[in-house]
Amino acid sequence: MYLIKSSWGCTNFRRFTKSCYFRWASSTSASRAANRVVLISTSDSIYENLALEEWMYEKTDFSDTDYLLMWRNKPAVVFGRHQNPWLEVNIPLASTDGVDIARRCSGGGTVYHDEGNLNLSFLKSRLRYNRKENLHLVVDAVKTRWDLDLIVNDRDDILLDHFYKVSGTAAKLGRTQSFHHFTLLFDVDTSRLSRLLDSPMHGVDSKATKSVPSSVLNLKEKALDMTFELLVDVIGQRFLQQIDQQMTPQNAHFINPINEAEFPGIKDILSRLKSWNWIYGKTPKFSLHRTFSGHEFRGHVCTLNTEINIEKGHVVSISLHLNYTDLDWLVTTLNTFYSENVHNLALENQSLSQLKEKCLTHIETLLSLENTEALFCC
Repeated sequence: MYLIKSSWGCTNFRRFTKSCYFRWASSTSASRAANRVVLISTSDSIYENLALEEWMYEKTDFSDTDYLLMWRNKPAVVFGRHQNPWLEVNIPLASTDGVDIARRCSGGGTVYHDEGNLNLSFLKSRLRYNRKENLHLVVDAVKTRWDLDLIVNDRDDILLDHFYKVSGTAAKLGRTQSFHHFTLLFDVDTSRLSRLLDSPMHGVDSKATKSVPSSVLNLKEKALDMTFELLVDVIGQRFLQQIDQQMTPQNAHFINPINEAEFPGIKDILSRLKSWNWIYGKTPKFSLHRTFSGHEFRGHVCTLNTEINIEKGHVVSISLHLNYTDLDWLVTTLNTFYSENVHNLALENQSLSQLKEKCLTHIETLLSLENTEALFCC
């Protein structure tokens, strides 16, 4: 098997899809097999590849053509549209390690990407959307090249040896369009994966979609010669062979997703996907609860309970509740101190980073706590 390397501009892309639509509209048989095209991105940026996927979903006619888009990224953590990144990702570690954090426009759970992960996106009309078919296509293709025990379970995960998860799946469905994308772990840094997907955040009350942890194993543990290039080749071949096509320059293409001349408007999508408002601001509202017990303040033992309410990634309110063993002292001493130093913490529209310095100063003054950083562990 071989992989055809070629480039393909947007002019050709639109001409191809337009001609496909014309043939479909003039055909007397609406049920005939769709044409198929394999696309391989030359980018290793999660934002650029997600932007390409969205651009195709929004701008391309899938009525007569199915597309298989494949790519891989430099290290990144990608979570679903309705998830809370503070709950899913070790954000401080990702920042320190220079790992990209991205929110995709589909649902599903959080996944880790690096050069040892193949990403596949099946872009089709809504009428031809079929998760099981796509997953089984990939499983069958891999099994023809390597002797692996792979199955698709009831949750639409691909399992190795009936236990280890090697693929996570998600989809976006429109009125006429659809895409189904999923990962395939073949040589991922599993140690880094575990660390980055272990959030230090605790005490959270949230209705955001929560990921379900799974045991993972790289396919390369069982298939030593497996590479990204070989996977692209065998899966691309299977995708095309199902309708008696071969990997040729007419239906297998390497493309650069960020060329505005080829994909007009893609930089606007890219800018949105990289923005703070999309990555963090789309987080469903949630609250943080912390309790600090056994601290001494002016000779009295007290407990501090905190509640922080967050909407669209911004703190909208903070409540601090102090409990003392000496109620008489509370009445005589706390009234003015509490009003002056606590009530003014009901701040609005403050990001976590902006609020942190202000809140820490007040709490330090109030309780002289030694570890107030724990309040904002993320």
